[in-house]
Amino acid sequence: MQVKSIALSILLAAGATSASAGNFVTLRTDLPSLTPANGGLVNGINNINADVLYIETTASTLLDGYNDTTLFSEGGTGDVVASSISYRAYTGSTTTGTGTLTLLDWRVTNDVPLQAGEPQASVYDFVYRDSADGKLVFATRYLNRVENDQEANFLYRYGFTGFSTAAAWTFLTDSDLRQYQAGRTSSTSTSNLGIPFDGDTVRQRGDFSVSEGNPWSGLFFVKTDAQYYALGDKAIGYFQAGEEGQEKVGGFIGGFVATSTPPVPEPEIHALLLAGLGLIGYAARRRLKQGIAEW
Repeated sequence: MQVKSIALSILLAAGATSASAGNFVTLRTDLPSLTPANGGLVNGINNINADVLYIETTASTLLDGYNDTTLFSEGGTGDVVASSISYRAYTGSTTTGTGTLTLLDWRVTNDVPLQAGEPQASVYDFVYRDSADGKLVFATRYLNRVENDQEANFLYRYGFTGFSTAAAWTFLTDSDLRQYQAGRTSSTSTSNLGIPFDGDTVRQRGDFSVSEGNPWSGLFFVKTDAQYYALGDKAIGYFQAGEEGQEKVGGFIGGFVATSTPPVPEPEIHALLLAGLGLIGYAARRRLKQGIAEW
């Protein structure tokens, strides 16, 4: 694909009111539901210069050897793993914020089935630290690999109970598809009305389909005030909403989740720490004995 998918995607932002590009947008938690009038959902728009969820990548460093070359009929390559991403937020020609996202951890799960027994996608899972405020940023990138009528319409990130969240997205390659919408809900409904609030979940909407020319999602971000992260059994979800009459199906995979608990060192690391402390103690005792002997 020679042009960005954003120019080809369907406009789903009738509720958007901002006239400027955005930054990380705080997702509301003060509503028992996301009604009335789309109160808790944040809509993007099919114009990056007016999309409140879009942040511009100004520079990135990509890890060697992690290019996904299977872009099907698009015939291109996909740069997958960015070890650092410098970004800016802007209003018109005015830069309103900048930062650098530094990669802390990443993993990929291949052969993810959109429906049981049928491998469909690769899901990339990242954790970054934002230099702008020191906060953790979880990121998801979805690649639909099978050229059929199956598509993913919603991506979910779980594990945010008790934490604040803010959403954003950016391009990593020209083949990326934008984030249509974000909100704190686990709903699988495409309606904007009566959507139930779920404080554990951030739902990010797109339309990732090989047959429609949009196999890649953009890099979808969720920033949080959680201090730590860990591996969890339920981290990323995906769902086909049946927009073109397909079956309504989905699932979830394990990955990185937010936590308030500091990580526990691996046993071998713990053993090395103890050994190091032992050597320090031995050296201190030896210096003490030498000092006494000299005295």
